[in-house]
Amino acid sequence: MDRRSPTARLSLGALGVGLVLLVSLAWASGVLYVIARLGLPSPVSLALIDGTHAYVGLASIAFFAAKLTRVGLHEHVSGVPELVAWQRWISWSLAGLYTAVYATGLLLLAPWSTGVAKALVNAHLLTAVWAAVPSAWHVWHYRPRAMPYLTRLDSRTFNRFWLAMALVLLPLLLVVAVPRSLSPAAKIGLGSWWESGGLQGVFLDRLATTSDGQALIAGGEGLYVKKVGAAQWRRVSLPSELILGLAVAPGGVYVGTTGGLYASPAAIGPFHRLPLPAREVHGIAVDAANDQVIWASSRSGFWRSADGGEHWTIESAGVMSPENAWAIAYFRGSLYASDATRVYRWDGSTWQTSSDQGLVVSLDPSADSRYLFASSMGRGVSLTEGRAWVPVSEGLTSHSGRAGAIHVDSVAAAQQGPALAATMLNGVAISHDGGQNWSELTAGLPRGAVWRVIQVDQRLIAATDHGIYEYHLPPVTPAAVTWWVALIAAALGTGILAMARGAFPR
Repeated sequence: MDRRSPTARLSLGALGVGLVLLVSLAWASGVLYVIARLGLPSPVSLALIDGTHAYVGLASIAFFAAKLTRVGLHEHVSGVPELVAWQRWISWSLAGLYTAVYATGLLLLAPWSTGVAKALVNAHLLTAVWAAVPSAWHVWHYRPRAMPYLTRLDSRTFNRFWLAMALVLLPLLLVVAVPRSLSPAAKIGLGSWWESGGLQGVFLDRLATTSDGQALIAGGEGLYVKKVGAAQWRRVSLPSELILGLAVAPGGVYVGTTGGLYASPAAIGPFHRLPLPAREVHGIAVDAANDQVIWASSRSGFWRSADGGEHWTIESAGVMSPENAWAIAYFRGSLYASDATRVYRWDGSTWQTSSDQGLVVSLDPSADSRYLFASSMGRGVSLTEGRAWVPVSEGLTSHSGRAGAIHVDSVAAAQQGPALAATMLNGVAISHDGGQNWSELTAGLPRGAVWRVIQVDQRLIAATDHGIYEYHLPPVTPAAVTWWVALIAAALGTGILAMARGAFPR
């Protein structure tokens, strides 16, 4: 009768092989996250591997805990030949590294803010990478202990161990069949690839959907329209002027150009020039409560029409730099505008300073009217809910030549969807927390600026220096509490059963 304690009876060979197999699966699935983080397309949807990665990681905890209990931090281990000091240090470092890997992985299961989640992901990846080299040495050094579980096909040890491993992996079938987006990478949409969506090589810096949502309008070197879902863009007849501004209202489409302001009741035209006595029209805003009220920004300041564009009055009182008037937009019934020095709010007779953020080139209300975003060529993004302005540029790439300078061209936030930032330096950034933290989606984009990006169904569509680009945004199905409970219970439960079945000699 074996009088040793249950811990001492555990087979180090079985524990080691089981742990190596499960951790290898976790590492193999983790490579796909690294690929996505490097800006490359993942061959498999990250949502599909999220459950696999989490499940095998959780299941391996049982083997790791049992092996740590069996070996501990002792200098002398029953059944193990005497080790020299550096070999013991490798074993002890592995214990510390894997503890950190498991701790950060478990913490990532909780719903942290984007910033905290990024820090945990980085710590998880770093400790996993650091553990790779000592793990490889450990496996090679103790490979003779693995042989009975890998080569002796007719032994009871072999059969018992692999039945136990089949038991621990069986629930993976259900996990893969019901995928959930668990990782921060899957939740933000990493893993896809930007592809050309037409107008290759055409400079485009304006993009919008028609008021009925059935067509796209793009402007830059010409004006173009395409039905949603169609393959081809159609060029709209317009004087050969550079498109500088674009606004869509229920009553029509307005286009600002180097030569003035044009309007049409439909996106496909015909367009007619409004008698605005100004050129280089960048910003256009139409009052939602009265579409006869139209505002436009130009090199000569801000202009207002109360009769649908037939007559105009200059309205630049209070503006520090009228010749640099740029963005203009309605937000919750109030009118905001910008010049090179600051952002203003119209009080009915004059412009009052709203923020000192300079070089704001785009003012974009979110679709749910919760936020107004101000995008600056140098000072990143700020937002307001109607009171104070708050900087929200965490995660956006700064200019390499000027410390802290962040160039953002525009922000779009769809109803019930993420916020999308178009940037000068690093493509498109996405935020799922109202702009508090941004993550970049750059895979496949050519070098150059992205001027505007919008979401249409599960696609992101971007207007760039080189034409239109599209990105398939994988659907995000979050895990409910019951799903999490089932995953954790199945992984830990089968892991413990497999460890007990495969590691105790009979």
